[in-house]
Amino acid sequence: MRLVKLLSVLSIALSQVQACRTDEDCSLNGICVHTTRHGKQSACKCDTGWFGDDCARLDLAPATRWTGYNHTNATQPDDWKANGNSSWGGTIIQDPEDRGLFHLFASQFEHGCGLSGWRPHSFVIRAESRTGPQGPYVYADRVTDAFHHNPQVIFSPADDKYLLYMIGVDAPEYTECRSFSYKQWPNNISVASADSPQGPWTAPQLVLSSAPPDAPHSTNPSPWPLWSPRNPTHEIALGVEDIAIFSAPRWDGEYTLTHTQTWNTTEYSPTWTEDSFLWRDKRGHWHALAHWMIDLVEHDGQKYPRVGAHMFARQLTGPWHFHLHEAFNSSVAFTDGSTQVFKRRERAKLFFSDDGLLTPLYLVTGVQDMGETGRSYTLVQPVGARWRGFEEGLGL
Repeated sequence: MRLVKLLSVLSIALSQVQACRTDEDCSLNGICVHTTRHGKQSACKCDTGWFGDDCARLDLAPATRWTGYNHTNATQPDDWKANGNSSWGGTIIQDPEDRGLFHLFASQFEHGCGLSGWRPHSFVIRAESRTGPQGPYVYADRVTDAFHHNPQVIFSPADDKYLLYMIGVDAPEYTECRSFSYKQWPNNISVASADSPQGPWTAPQLVLSSAPPDAPHSTNPSPWPLWSPRNPTHEIALGVEDIAIFSAPRWDGEYTLTHTQTWNTTEYSPTWTEDSFLWRDKRGHWHALAHWMIDLVEHDGQKYPRVGAHMFARQLTGPWHFHLHEAFNSSVAFTDGSTQVFKRRERAKLFFSDDGLLTPLYLVTGVQDMGETGRSYTLVQPVGARWRGFEEGLGL
């Protein structure tokens, strides 16, 4: 009898945890399904790629070692430090003419300086993979000079162009590995365009300055075209630091601030975030991933393991919601059976299915091993199970 009672209590508790009233309780990553079985109940039915009681956690599959873009073991005779061709995150683009070719736009650091010398030694590179979105990727060409960092590439259907957003400014050559303050090398946001992922790219055009009145939001851009078949507009939404939202009538137009978040995004608060990644889902709802700084706040500067936050809204201008738990962490399972906790895992970006459902297929992040300060690389990790069918369609 006591066992029956205990099971009954656990069942009630579980139903309370899983209960939902609206789709917001499912993070807009699923729908709240109401049933009448055994009384009035409800639970979230998560979209593919997400899981959890509130559908706010990425369903990450094991990653494969030495895929992504990992060239930390590469050296050149004129390197100043032995951090190889370290990189930090990136955007995956499938080639429109050759569907078996994938491009990765990533930040790389000159002269073996690595992540610790990111400002002003970061520049944007393009790498290629013919073994699917996971890679491994091989360096193809240099897209910008230093200092340019945190690239995100999108395709604008209204303009039939690829748009490369990034931070930084043209910086003079510096002769040692060190990182400077943003006051010396600003985090200005600029954009370049090209007809093809291979370029050529136009010169970067300033979008937002890190000086007032645009500051402090003008860093870490994440664009999303507002174009749809029913509304073939040229408008661009631009998420930036703290998930502030800018918009422009077209990619090379004037960007104006349209929304700032109501939660406290000041440094050393529980909602301190950076590195926004913005997208609109199949239902027209809005989402963002961000680097959550909660462990840095609660554990005296530690940058792991709770590193990923998810925010969501029905409308671009809000209200936005922030569930205070991790969307992903810095612990990564690998196909060789091992698990590794990274010291840093940041710059999260997603690669989606191209079938109109925008199912997340791969998560791209910059990672750094424990004990490292300079070496870092770009990790690509599958999401859910749909990526298998995607790769099978490529003949892989």
